[in-house]
Amino acid sequence: MLYLGPKRKDRWEAVVFAPPREVFAIAEQVSGLPPFSFRVIDDHTAEVVQDLANGLFGQWSKVRYPKNRIRIECESIPAGTKVTVTAQGERSATMRATNLLRILGRGERDRHTVYRYRAIPPGPCTIVQSWAGTGYPIFSEPDHNSERGRVVRPASPLVALEQRGRWVRVRAGEGDDAEDGWIEADQLVPDQSPARRIAS
Repeated sequence: MLYLGPKRKDRWEAVVFAPPREVFAIAEQVSGLPPFSFRVIDDHTAEVVQDLANGLFGQWSKVRYPKNRIRIECESIPAGTKVTVTAQGERSATMRATNLLRILGRGERDRHTVYRYRAIPPGPCTIVQSWAGTGYPIFSEPDHNSERGRVVRPASPLVALEQRGRWVRVRAGEGDDAEDGWIEADQLVPDQSPARRIAS
């Protein structure tokens, strides 16, 4: 559809629980649909750009200089991920940007999504099964740029000690061999098995 309205530029900021990789995955699924495409710029920035346009006779053609674009910037903070979304161009870019923010905000309260807010209570816990066989090196600090230490697996004994936003401090191992570290809450599930409850 040919849009003759004014060009616009809008900017929003929000703090969400989803880590940057989940923000980008959701953006690709909900905003990167044709005639838009999704592009990752770096670990913290991505763009959704309209690179196809509908001509006067209904044909689709490549856009040499896209005017409609959405820029998504993520910054990890203790409360979660600070997401800055900037939409410029026509109404279609604004609509896709606001839809992305709406889905991210509602997702925190949706029990059926993996990017919801997850509270991990103190006590026995385990790594999600997707890490089975490959292992997950725990972080020395609640920061993706910190050093990584011991590798844990779903069978590894883990105890959650405290939670800070989307990070959980855990104790891996037992006795003198135990080591404290940090794991993202979306990588953990409370362990309710009777053997672990008795051991704790």
